[in-house]
Amino acid sequence: MLFLHSLLLGLLPRAPGPGWPGEGTRPLQVRQIALPLAAAAAADGAAAPVLAVPAPAQAPRARPAPAATTPATELPPAQRLDPPLNAPLAEPLAEPGGVRVPVYATRLPPAITLHYAMQRGRTSGQAELRWQTDGAHYELTLRGWLGGVPLPASTSVGRLDAQGIAPERQSESRRGRELRAVNFQRDSARITFSGPPLEYPLVPGAQDRLSWMLQIAGVLAADPSLAEAGRQVQLFVAGPRGDAAVWLFEVIGHETLDLPSGPVPGAVHLHREPSRPYDTQVDVWLDPARHHLPVRARLTVRPTGEPTEFVLERTAPP
Repeated sequence: MLFLHSLLLGLLPRAPGPGWPGEGTRPLQVRQIALPLAAAAAADGAAAPVLAVPAPAQAPRARPAPAATTPATELPPAQRLDPPLNAPLAEPLAEPGGVRVPVYATRLPPAITLHYAMQRGRTSGQAELRWQTDGAHYELTLRGWLGGVPLPASTSVGRLDAQGIAPERQSESRRGRELRAVNFQRDSARITFSGPPLEYPLVPGAQDRLSWMLQIAGVLAADPSLAEAGRQVQLFVAGPRGDAAVWLFEVIGHETLDLPSGPVPGAVHLHREPSRPYDTQVDVWLDPARHHLPVRARLTVRPTGEPTEFVLERTAPP
């Protein structure tokens, strides 16, 4: 399949293909099959503990796929959703033996609203990222406009736990109508979707395609050593279209940015390389002086997508 999805979300154009702007350590179950979580003990100074993530399972609510899909109505580029809503979804990739995902301490930022200038090709616009929290629960909303046209909005809601942001639901909507959603069902320890009949085990630290940008800010704020060039941060990210994978961010280095909001010395540049065709390449710059919040982001659906860029213009109360 922003930062800033649907940033990360409906804000990014997609080429035809796969979609793209937990808590506890008890065994998880899917279809009554025990899915082990292999936790590594962490000694003082040792690397963060990791958890094994099994491959996805088909949910019992599976329904037959249609014989053919209907072409989506053609929209202007600024309003287009790619792939179309009725496009077939490829099953997300996961290694048969499972992949190992670290869990991190976090120090999350206070409530705030970030206003961005947005650019896609020759079309310019604005985006607003609103983070609200009372210390126990949160709501994160991303809205955008390109060429004056509103784009699909994304909202992530949930609570905060020992691993930081603990999403319960991320949804995408257009003109107040929900298009799709991913649900983090903490009572049954699984991730499900409003559309595709897939399930994933819900592991600690799992994020959605909107919440990851605040989670990664909290991870670096809690452990500044992770901001050193060459270090990596890994997050298990699930999206409303049924996609889920481990996102690996590598720290490229520290840069001074000249943004509309003013100069940002020492911004931490992280890069995420796509793991499969038509996946999202992410470059994000975090400001240590602003709780490591994202002040610039560039997202590209590879190999054919056009980059969408966000640069911070100003901040405001939530």
